[in-house]
Amino acid sequence: MKLIHEPLSIRRQAVLGAAGVVGSALVVEVLMRTVVSKDGLPVPSRVLGSLGSLFADASFWRAVGFTLAEWVLALVMATVLGVVVGASMGASRMAMITFELPVEAFRVLPSIALGPILVLLLGQGMLPLSITVALACVWPILLNTMYAVRGADTTAIQTARSFGLSRAAVVRRVVLPAALPFTFTGVRVAASIGLIVAVSAELIVGGGSGIGGYILLNSANATDLDLVYAATLVAGVLGVVVSTLMSVVDARVFGWKKGLAQ
Repeated sequence: MKLIHEPLSIRRQAVLGAAGVVGSALVVEVLMRTVVSKDGLPVPSRVLGSLGSLFADASFWRAVGFTLAEWVLALVMATVLGVVVGASMGASRMAMITFELPVEAFRVLPSIALGPILVLLLGQGMLPLSITVALACVWPILLNTMYAVRGADTTAIQTARSFGLSRAAVVRRVVLPAALPFTFTGVRVAASIGLIVAVSAELIVGGGSGIGGYILLNSANATDLDLVYAATLVAGVLGVVVSTLMSVVDARVFGWKKGLAQ
């Protein structure tokens, strides 16, 4: 028997999502106050109470600004590299043979492990952190673009060629526009990955910069761990906001692609 899932309204989705968050927080609150009661562990009510002090801290907002700027720069670099290399690999067999082995080799390397090397080469600052994040973000963009270009509509390509368009013009005017929705899906996935890697890179090699650096410095001082947990919570909320905004843009701009997939 096949189950039929009726689409939920946006309001109902929001209510269900809020209920899940509140319910999870209540469960954690009870566990932390009864079963796993121990100093230093996050109690949701105390963490939420620390948000006021966190929001009043100007250094925290500077850290948020640094992380967001680092993330945007990384996403731009990853998008440019991913689209250029992915489109080349999808459109040209020679490019596929040339780049296939390097892509497979670098794709399995953890970008965080390259962070300290980049700091040694480039020094402290935003650039080595952004490159570290870009190395983690580029793969979903590159692979989505490559497979989208490779799977472009052959009828449209042959029609364009029959009108005398060169190979480069066909790629530019037919193949890349058709691949754009799938490339944006890769960008959307990369955006969420990027924020996670950005905070992680700051924790490891950031030199006290960004949200990760703020968390690291306050953890070392250990004066107010609830403030540290609150900063971590804000980082997670930023990730949810970015993912939601990218999903909304995807649905509004490229909603038509769902009809093609059915």
